[in-house]
Amino acid sequence: MVDLYYKTCREVIKAEAPNKLYLGSRLHNHYYPQDLGHQHWIVPIAAKYCDVISFNRYRFVPNDLIFHDLNIDKPIIIGEFHFGALDRGMLHTGLRSVQSQDQRGRVYYEYIKGALENPFIVGAHWFQYGEQAVTGRGDGENYQIGFLDVCDTPYQETIDACRKIAEQMYEIRLAPESINTK
Repeated sequence: MVDLYYKTCREVIKAEAPNKLYLGSRLHNHYYPQDLGHQHWIVPIAAKYCDVISFNRYRFVPNDLIFHDLNIDKPIIIGEFHFGALDRGMLHTGLRSVQSQDQRGRVYYEYIKGALENPFIVGAHWFQYGEQAVTGRGDGENYQIGFLDVCDTPYQETIDACRKIAEQMYEIRLAPESINTK
């Protein structure tokens, strides 16, 4: 069934948009490759049809997100990650918590640096730009995970970390590989 899903989606997308990449579906296996859990079989199937393998990666580093012994040679995109702190803002940190906004900025910097150092990762997307409402979204989720708070005020520590890593990203990305991809 999963094979048919990815195959059918690829065929439809390539028929309608032949020059576009098929990213598949974001896989929620946050501890891949160490703990494949119940989804150990899905990555090779996705790799068979997707141009880029998409993961949600709610961990503190993405450095180990590589295809060790699976004989897969595909780029990876991180579709979601975030960190939250309770020293300002909402009442819940989200899926990865830190102690303060200062630490949040430092962890953001290190996460993106790790993604840049990983030759398989071609992008990483922060979830989400604006803070969630204190009353929660439709499912009640009210995390302190935005770049902006509910009053559209930037969390300056995270913004500063974004600027700092953006100024260094090409230098980091073009440096000799710093992780073992074998």
